[in-house]
Amino acid sequence: MLAAILRKAPQSRGILFDAQSVVAGAPALLVAAGVADRTAVVGGSFFESVPSGGDAYVLKHIVHDWDESKVLEILRNVRSAMAANTKLLVIETVMPDDDREHLSKLLDLEMLVAGAGNERTAAEYTRLLNRAGFRNTRVIPTVGPASVVESEAA
Repeated sequence: MLAAILRKAPQSRGILFDAQSVVAGAPALLVAAGVADRTAVVGGSFFESVPSGGDAYVLKHIVHDWDESKVLEILRNVRSAMAANTKLLVIETVMPDDDREHLSKLLDLEMLVAGAGNERTAAEYTRLLNRAGFRNTRVIPTVGPASVVESEAA
């Protein structure tokens, strides 16, 4: 995803941050994508800290994996790394508030059975983000099942 962003924004630089075992194979992929010279690869745990200095932080399919206390830990670490006027983009399926069919409801059942996390509604994202020091600015639907929950440092 970072490579796609950097290809669309050739003046930008990025930091790929994930567990060391996850990012170990990333350099070859970034070279193949033509963005290795604009990407730093950093191994670590978002439960401990997050690299600072970014203009935007992107969490894709991260938040739904964790229960509320762990999500708050992650979000607060991201918030600690952020300066004023920095955006946080959380890319997840956002459950509708009504009874209509939606892929997020099936994924929510999967998370119930297989893990500790869950899918969340826009209101639930807003509440979590507010508790972690963010102001939720909007939820942007995409053509796929995921939405972009945009926030900024409060």
